[in-house]
Amino acid sequence: MTIKNEEAFKGLVLKNKPYKENDMLVWIYSREYGKLTLLAKGVKKMTSKNAPSCQSITLSEFTLIPKTGLSRLIKGSAVDYFRHIKEDIELEAYATYCLEFVDKYTKENDPDASIYDASLLALKYLNDGYEPKLVYLLFNAFILNVTGSSLEVDQCVSCGRQDLIAGISILNGGFVCQNCLGKYDRRLDVEVLKGFRYINKIPLEKIDLLHLSTPVINKLVEIMEAFVDEYTGINFKSRKFIKQLKML
Repeated sequence: MTIKNEEAFKGLVLKNKPYKENDMLVWIYSREYGKLTLLAKGVKKMTSKNAPSCQSITLSEFTLIPKTGLSRLIKGSAVDYFRHIKEDIELEAYATYCLEFVDKYTKENDPDASIYDASLLALKYLNDGYEPKLVYLLFNAFILNVTGSSLEVDQCVSCGRQDLIAGISILNGGFVCQNCLGKYDRRLDVEVLKGFRYINKIPLEKIDLLHLSTPVINKLVEIMEAFVDEYTGINFKSRKFIKQLKML
């Protein structure tokens, strides 16, 4: 894809990397163009007006000529710094996880509006004080859906019966009934099973409909992480930091 005209559009800064003495490579994700790699000239200088827009976990408006490969940043201005996220190490860990998924799963110049919208919404929820683990759960459910690995939460994944649901099968991808529960499946209490169904049925934008206890949320985090590991094949570096935070 090569676009000759100068464009201005919003994008989420996924990450950045120093390049040469005063420059930086910046990876962004936009609704219009998907993932782009920008060459931001001079942003490491103290006088750079574009520097704030190139910070990771920032929503910015960029002016550039989008193209395959390296696009040169002409102008950048920050729209939302997500200040509260950056002031809290736990929130920053979850936000980094969301953006790491976008970076590792998407290809350059291949836009997916649902990925942009979900990532931006997750950051806004984290910044606005929503329970971070709940945002994390719903974003993981989104990850499984968008990668084509949505889970079976309406019936037993093995026999199809809708009653006597007793647990969850990581290997088979969803609910299992009492009769089909296998050696390696997880038997769970009814509150966890209900919560598991809710987070896989309720989209991220309906987060206010969810009311789960802390013990249920913690158990669901463990389960959803196992599903993401099993089905996406993505090695999340940020996950290690999230696990370290749980131990504090």
